[in-house]
Amino acid sequence: MQTLATLRPGETGTIMLLDEGTYTCKLLNLGLLPKSRVTMIRRSPFGGAYYVKLERHQLAVREEEAGTIIIEKTK
Repeated sequence: MQTLATLRPGETGTIMLLDEGTYTCKLLNLGLLPKSRVTMIRRSPFGGAYYVKLERHQLAVREEEAGTIIIEKTK
């Protein structure tokens, strides 16, 4: 089982599900829905945030939030 936090910059994955928890509602409101494709753009220099591309949007997700997004890597 891989999470968004395991993607390297440039890698793409498909969101399979969101781990039920405190961040679920926020992530759904940001558009991070199951079956959406996300691409890791970069990680913040000192950790703590991941910058991802979702459709035509780019957003930042905290490390704790990224750990609750279950993905399947795509090639």
